[in-house]
Amino acid sequence: MANSKYEYVKREFEFHRHLPASNWIVVRIDGCHFHRFSELHAFEKPNDDRALRLMNACATSMLEKFPDIVIAYGVSDEYSFVFREKTEFYKRRESKNISLCVSYFTIVYGMKWKDFFPNNDLKEPPYFDGRVVCYPNINTIRDYLAWRQVDCHINNQYNTCFWALVKSGKTEKEAHQALKGTSSKDKNKLLLQQFQVNYNDEPAMFRKGSTVYRDKVKTDDCGNPIKRTREAITVSNFDLIGPEFWENHQYILGEDYLCLGGKEKYGYEYVKKFDNIHRLPYSNWTIVRISACQFDQFSLIHSFDKPNDETALRLMNACASLMMEQFPDIIFGYGFDNEYSFVFQEKTELYQRDERLIISSCSSCFTSFYMMKWKEYFPSKELVQPPHFQVEVSCYPEPRIVCDYLSRRQSECHNRNQYTTCFWMLVKSGEGENKAKEILKDTLPKDKNELLFQRFQMNYNNEPAMFRKGSCAYPQKVEASEDERWDVAVAHVDMGPHFWAKHSYVFDRR
Repeated sequence: MANSKYEYVKREFEFHRHLPASNWIVVRIDGCHFHRFSELHAFEKPNDDRALRLMNACATSMLEKFPDIVIAYGVSDEYSFVFREKTEFYKRRESKNISLCVSYFTIVYGMKWKDFFPNNDLKEPPYFDGRVVCYPNINTIRDYLAWRQVDCHINNQYNTCFWALVKSGKTEKEAHQALKGTSSKDKNKLLLQQFQVNYNDEPAMFRKGSTVYRDKVKTDDCGNPIKRTREAITVSNFDLIGPEFWENHQYILGEDYLCLGGKEKYGYEYVKKFDNIHRLPYSNWTIVRISACQFDQFSLIHSFDKPNDETALRLMNACASLMMEQFPDIIFGYGFDNEYSFVFQEKTELYQRDERLIISSCSSCFTSFYMMKWKEYFPSKELVQPPHFQVEVSCYPEPRIVCDYLSRRQSECHNRNQYTTCFWMLVKSGEGENKAKEILKDTLPKDKNELLFQRFQMNYNNEPAMFRKGSCAYPQKVEASEDERWDVAVAHVDMGPHFWAKHSYVFDRR
């Protein structure tokens, strides 16, 4: 692959943006279409205690999975995760930070759903988008968290009043009109006078949101006292705006906090200035490549067949088809092993071409589809370990280069599959893994074909096309339909000139 004619695709068009060093990294995750999702799953209004506790459980899992997260704050369907300023999490690559966090949060949400909603099945895949923002010092981190908590108060107070009015008989339009222009004091008065509700007596989780952090405790997991202090992940509902929480938990943000002295006035508008949106270049074809993380371990735990598990590959193809239904601007998909590339049409305005939102929503959606479809393809296997995916995005100015990108991935599919086929045949014949690697070292494709034929009487070209060529997913017109209707076709073919001549509409269709 290093000297192939397609190598220029990577060299000239694929790049990685790294987040600035010595900055605190905040990854904020937000639910997508959660108004519809909450209605579909009959969440209680204005707050569903179960749904909020599920979000908190996901945040706790995030701190367990990613040790560089020092604190998290969540409200409603959003959660912010603060990574320590010196983190080298995936070498501070922006796309990996966003996609991995959102993907992992998504899969934990789905896997823990039944713990909080035992009598309520997931009716549609939950998914999230995310953004990453860097802040230069502890003051701005505190301002950021205070801003989110102020937002929590404003939104929750409004929603508490709104739903009290609706439940009392007003229409939603009338409730909005009644609250128009009201101050915080007015809302408190309305709740007390009309509904005998003291807003300050509402649960702190609703009013203040939830903070997740590693607390220093002298008890074990059962609450029994111990001599040494240990760290335990804790969920609390404290005030983050005032100084008390921070003075009692100085270790969360590190020793630098002690040197700050007095706290400046909070500047929420100032905090927003750090949110730098990067938009993908216009009139370029966007490719989002999704690949599984730690998939060797995942496939081992779930006993996937080696070198290829046909069921696992069909599951990936099913997820790709759902992605194309979810995002109509995807015109083509190509996948093999544990990765899938999706081509978005050049004029796409998905998320106004905000790179962070495209990366995070695609990562989350694919993860959610994988979880929801698992039982269909593996009915006898429980999903033991959460699968999660990372995303890279690149842009190409013309279809010819997009085709070369796809040919490059198909060439990689062939090289990788031919090697793993030889490797696992050697291992299954009794060779140790190290010995198998030694035998295959520096061998050419021709050598591998000869090895398979001479030692195992196997003709590599007779192996299933899905293993050798990967899977292409693309729109195909339904022949029998009276009106123009398209569905997603999945094929295992060479993506050479003949294929593109036959499917030229892929790039022309709008």
